[in-house]
Amino acid sequence: DSPTFPLHMWNVRDRASAGSARTTNALESFHHSFNSLLSCHHPSIWTLLKTLQTQQNLSRAKMFRVTRGDVFKSSALERRRNDRVQNLLRNYSRPSADTFLTGIAYNYMS
Repeated sequence: DSPTFPLHMWNVRDRASAGSARTTNALESFHHSFNSLLSCHHPSIWTLLKTLQTQQNLSRAKMFRVTRGDVFKSSALERRRNDRVQNLLRNYSRPSADTFLTGIAYNYMS
C-alpha cells in the first residue's frame, strides 16, 4: 500500500533539523487568541465586528514591532523542547525508529 500523500509532502525532518517551524503553531496561536477575544461561541455581528477591529489593531501593533526589528523570544519550555528534539534528530537512526518516535512523543505530553 502506498501512502495517500508522498513522504516529501508531509515529512518535516529537514525543516526540524534546520531549526525551522515544524507545525502550524503560529496559525494555532492566532486562532486561540482570536477565540479568547471573542469569549463566546456564537457572538452577535456587533461583537464579531468589534473583535475583528481589536484583532486588526493587535496585528498592526505586532507588524510595527517586527518592522522596527523587535525580536520575539520563545518561552523557556519551548526552547528546552526544541533542544531535545534537535538532540533526538542528531541521534536518529532507522533501526531505532520506535525509540525515536517515543522520544518525540514524550516531548509533547503534558
